[in-house]
Amino acid sequence: MLSLFKVKILLIKNTLKTILRDHSLLKLIFVGTLSSLLLWTTFFIAYKFFSFVMTFPFSDLLIHRSLSLFFLIILSMLIFSVLITSLPILYKSRERLFLMGFPIKTSSIFKIKFIESVVLSSWAALLLCLPILIGWQVSTGCSHLVYPVALFSLGFFVIICGVVGIAISLLLSSIFSLRKGQALFIGFFLLSLPLVIFCTKFGIFKETPHEAFAFFSKVIDSMGFSTHPLLPSLWFVQGIDGIRKGEWRESLFLLSLIATTAAASFIFLSKMADSLYLRGIDLIEGSSSSYRHKEIFWIRKMLFFFKPEFRALIIKDIVLFLRDSLQWSQFLIFFGILFVYILNLPRAGYEIDLPYFKSLTFFLNISAIGLVISTLTTRFLFPLISLEGKRFWILGLSPITRKGLLLEKLFLSSFLFLFITESLMVLLNLILKTDGLAFFFSQVFIAVMTITLTSVSIGLGAVYPVFSKEDPSSIVSSLGGTINAIISLLYVLFSVALVAIPVQLYILHRFPYQQLILYLVASISIFIAVSLFCSLMPIIKGVRSLEGIET
Repeated sequence: MLSLFKVKILLIKNTLKTILRDHSLLKLIFVGTLSSLLLWTTFFIAYKFFSFVMTFPFSDLLIHRSLSLFFLIILSMLIFSVLITSLPILYKSRERLFLMGFPIKTSSIFKIKFIESVVLSSWAALLLCLPILIGWQVSTGCSHLVYPVALFSLGFFVIICGVVGIAISLLLSSIFSLRKGQALFIGFFLLSLPLVIFCTKFGIFKETPHEAFAFFSKVIDSMGFSTHPLLPSLWFVQGIDGIRKGEWRESLFLLSLIATTAAASFIFLSKMADSLYLRGIDLIEGSSSSYRHKEIFWIRKMLFFFKPEFRALIIKDIVLFLRDSLQWSQFLIFFGILFVYILNLPRAGYEIDLPYFKSLTFFLNISAIGLVISTLTTRFLFPLISLEGKRFWILGLSPITRKGLLLEKLFLSSFLFLFITESLMVLLNLILKTDGLAFFFSQVFIAVMTITLTSVSIGLGAVYPVFSKEDPSSIVSSLGGTINAIISLLYVLFSVALVAIPVQLYILHRFPYQQLILYLVASISIFIAVSLFCSLMPIIKGVRSLEGIET
């Protein structure tokens, strides 16, 4: 185990050296600047939120409920992320197969893969937590001891999430064949069932009050499910909040409870893996695919207007996507989450009779959909070129240019994402009972955003290919994937803010209607210009990068 850990540390060091050697200082500074800007923006929003809440007479209760709900969401996201990430790492990676050829204990291989899965799936969530905790500390003026205690406790918090996610993976993989995607769907059902029960029990699906005070009272009541005493997220929040209040004994007890729970759950998971890990590997490796290629040949007839070589590449990508049940299962689950979000989030306050909150809810929904699209394009589209791997030379022998290869992936991805996002946006507008002009604007806005995010991910995936890795999670975690995620996130936030800020200021009577029209024309013009730049530049750079690759 220690030897494998040392090898992993050495690989990380060599990867960092490779990044510093292969990428210019200007590029690294650019990535660092964007990352710092994103973290600062998160801190600023958190600081303003907590400062605003501090003006309420029930501020302590609202902050406590908000933090409890936030870390419960982080808990659920980490469990789901670890479940998805661990499946290919534990069962389908070549490294696992390579290590099992040596006289190494299976338990040691499992433990090192556990660490790899947890690190890959949790680092982004941890970065998100830090500026929010700093914003809470600065706005409330609590002790600076919160920082080291929070960092120490977050590590054990992540281990608990990793244990739960991988335990689900072990159970499902020892019963079902992952080639059919059954494990992922059942895992998603197991994770979403408690959330549905909570939402139904505490009335999130019920009617929303029309008065502002009653509305906020209901919001606080509806967040009560996040304060269940058995939730590790509540232990963490109460532990760091105890430091602010000077209740050290209770704080140390709760934080120690997180540490001991993490240690005990990891020991339990190790014993569980001794019985189920090899059984799951045997079931997955011994299963056979029953997929029939004839079932999708009807697509060839629908694409008659394309050249034969272009049509063949589209068929090839569809076949490969459907063969990999992990890919399409994750894809459907992500959009299933977005569908559940659309059905439930608008009921959390859109019916309140205040134009400001109605407009704010409208733009927040667009922001949420845009952020989910940016996550999906980064996760599924950025690795497309890299997943060609060592077979990329075969494409060089085909009668299609590198530019045609990139445009084919752009066309197929844009068509699929546009169909899904436009359908979901129509559903959202129908639920929100959006007016005609806002309905049309939101559909066009999401369409432009989807095409831009698709172009960014496809283009940057060609600029920063990682042919040496076959795991999409590892490819996304590379420098290029980080750049793609940051640019996509900043693009969504900037685009929504361009339009939302003038509208919200107009509702607050900061300027007349005629001035609003001028601001909107300017904002939409800037949005179109930025979208065109973000769409064309990565594709142009990607074509040049592919043409420079030797096969």
